[in-house]
Amino acid sequence: MTLQLNGFNATLILAAVVSGQAFAQSVQKRPEFEVASIRPYITDAAKVGPGVVDAQMPNLSVNESRIVNIVNLNMQNLVMLAYGVGGAQITNAPWRGDPDWTNTRFSIVAKVPADGNKQDVPLMLQTLLADRFHLAVHREQKTTAVYALEIGKGPLKLQEVKADDDSSSPSGCVRSYGSRDGWFNANCKGMTSARAAQAIQSLGPGYFDKPVVDLTGLTGVYDFSVEWAMKALVQEGGDAPSMFAAVEKLGLKFVSTNHAMELIVVDHCDKQPTEN
Repeated sequence: MTLQLNGFNATLILAAVVSGQAFAQSVQKRPEFEVASIRPYITDAAKVGPGVVDAQMPNLSVNESRIVNIVNLNMQNLVMLAYGVGGAQITNAPWRGDPDWTNTRFSIVAKVPADGNKQDVPLMLQTLLADRFHLAVHREQKTTAVYALEIGKGPLKLQEVKADDDSSSPSGCVRSYGSRDGWFNANCKGMTSARAAQAIQSLGPGYFDKPVVDLTGLTGVYDFSVEWAMKALVQEGGDAPSMFAAVEKLGLKFVSTNHAMELIVVDHCDKQPTEN
C-alpha cells in the first residue's frame, strides 16, 4: 500500500510539474518593444511640402541604437508590416473604403530590447498594435484568387547576397522619382523572395487587386532594382513600363491563379491609440 501510495503521490507531483510548465508556456508573453511612442503624422501638404515622395518604403529595420522608426503609415500599412502581408490579404477591416481611416497616419519610434532579435521585431509590432489600438485578429486559410510570383523567362537578374542576421543591417526598398513624370525607381536590398513579393506590392499598390503569394521556390537573399510607371500612364499607352513588366525584367513574373493562403481577419481595431 505504501509503495502504491508513494507511486500515486509521485504521479500527482509529476503531473503538477508538467501542468505548471505547460501553464507557464501558455502565459509566456509575446515579444514586445522596450519602449514605444506613437504620434500622429502631419499630412498637410502645405506643411510637408508639395511633391514629396516617401523615399524609404515601410520596413522594420533596426539601427545601431536598437531603434525602429516607422513614418507616415495608416492602420492598414501597420498591419501589413506587422503580419508581413499585402493589403488584399487583410479582410473584415474597418478601414476598408473609409477615407478618414486611410488619411489617419502615424509615426512610431520604438526601442528593441537588448536581448531582442530581428526575427522578433514583427511580433513586437503586433504586440504594440494589440496594446495601443486594441487590434484583435485571427487567421483563416482560404483558396482565393492571387497573383503568384514565379520564375519567368530569361536569366534571373537578382543579385544574391550573404544573409546577415545583424539586426542593424539595412534591408528594404528605397523609392525615388524616375526620369519622367509618373515614373519611379526602387532599389531593394537584403530581400528574400517572399519579402520581395510583398515589397513590390507595396511599391505599386494600384496594380494589385488580389493578394500576392511567393511561389518562386527561391531560398536566397537578394538585391535588385525596378523601374515602373503609374498605372494610369501605362493605360494611356506609349512606352511607360508597368510594374508587371518591371518584374519580368528581373526574370520573374506574376501569374493570376487560385491558391490556398492565409488571410488576416480583423475582429476589432480602434482608430486612435491609447496615450503614450
